Amino acid sequence: MPLYTCATPIGNMSDITIRAIEVLSSASIILCEDTRVSSGLLARHGITGKKLVALHEHNENQVSQQVIEWLAQGLVIVQISDAGTPGISDPGARLINNLYQAGITAIPLPGASAFVTLASVSGIIDHYIKFCGFLDSKKGKRQKQLQDLFNQDDTAIAIYESSHRIIECLEDIVSVLDNPLIIMGRELTKHFETIKKDYAGNVLELVKNDHHQQKGEFAIIIIPHKIAQNKDSISSKQLETLQLLALELPSKKAVNLTYQICGGNKELMYQYLINNKP
Repeated sequence: MPLYTCATPIGNMSDITIRAIEVLSSASIILCEDTRVSSGLLARHGITGKKLVALHEHNENQVSQQVIEWLAQGLVIVQISDAGTPGISDPGARLINNLYQAGITAIPLPGASAFVTLASVSGIIDHYIKFCGFLDSKKGKRQKQLQDLFNQDDTAIAIYESSHRIIECLEDIVSVLDNPLIIMGRELTKHFETIKKDYAGNVLELVKNDHHQQKGEFAIIIIPHKIAQNKDSISSKQLETLQLLALELPSKKAVNLTYQICGGNKELMYQYLINNKP
C-alpha cells in the first residue's frame, strides 16, 4: 500500500478538497503533527473514530519504521500536518525518504500552502520565486542568509516567519536588502487576514504601530528592485516625493532619499531633475 500525504487548510476550514475528505474518511491511521489540532479539523468534516498517531520533527524517523510495517499489512495511512502541505516547512520529508528507501511510494493530495497562496496575489510576472521557508532565528545568521539568497537580483525570495521575530525580520530586510518591495501575508485565509504589498520599511511601520499585526503566522515574498520597478518610468509616488525633496535638497541628495523611501531607478530620477530644472 502507498502512503497518502494530504494538504490541510492553512486557516479557513473550508479550504479542503473533496478528494482529501474521501481519503481521510477511508484511512485506517492518520499521522498528525499535533493530534489535538487535527482532531478539530477531522470532526469539522465528520471524520471520526480514526486512529491518530503523532508524527513530528522529534519522532519522524522512529515512527517511519512503524509506518512501513503498517503499510505492509495493507492499512490505509494518511499523513497530514497542522496546516498546509506536509513536507513544506512541516514534518513529512524524512518520512517520505524512509519510505522510498523501503521501496514504498507516496501519493500526494494537493491543497493549501501559505507560500503558493501568497504568490498567487503577488503580481510577479515571468520571474522566479525561490521558496526558502523559515530563516535562522539568530540575527547575524539571518542577515547572512538574506544577503546570500538575494544575490540573484531577478529572483524573488519567499520566506515564513513567526510572530516572535516578525519585527526583527522586517528590520533585517530593510537594512540588509536596501528596503525592497515585499508582499506580506498574515493569518492567510483566516478571519483577520492581512495582505500588504509595499516597501519593507512601510510594512515594518505598519506592524510596529499595530500590535494586532504582530500576531499570527507570516509569509513574505521579497521582490528585488530589478523586477519591482519599471526601469523605463518613474512611478507617481516616486515623482511626487522627488519633486518635493528637490525643492529643499541638491539633486543627488533628493534622488538618494527618494530611493530610500520609494525605491526606483536612481539614474532615471537624476536625469529627470537635470531635464526639469526651473
